[in-house]
Amino acid sequence: MRLFITTLSLLCVISFGYALAGYGSSLFGNGINVQYVVGGLTAGIIFGGLAMILWYKKRDDFFDSNS
Repeated sequence: MRLFITTLSLLCVISFGYALAGYGSSLFGNGINVQYVVGGLTAGIIFGGLAMILWYKKRDDFFDSNS
């Protein structure tokens, strides 16, 4: 479960990176790529929310020193 929550957290960061890339494309004269921004923000919020919910439900396992 720890690895799955870590993977969701990484996917959240990557998705927000896509949103920043879509916004940053305007610096090169291409205009804002709305699909990247909306898709990245949506996926980032979903992945981050899932990671937080799963961590909250399984947080007692994270502080167990025997595993």
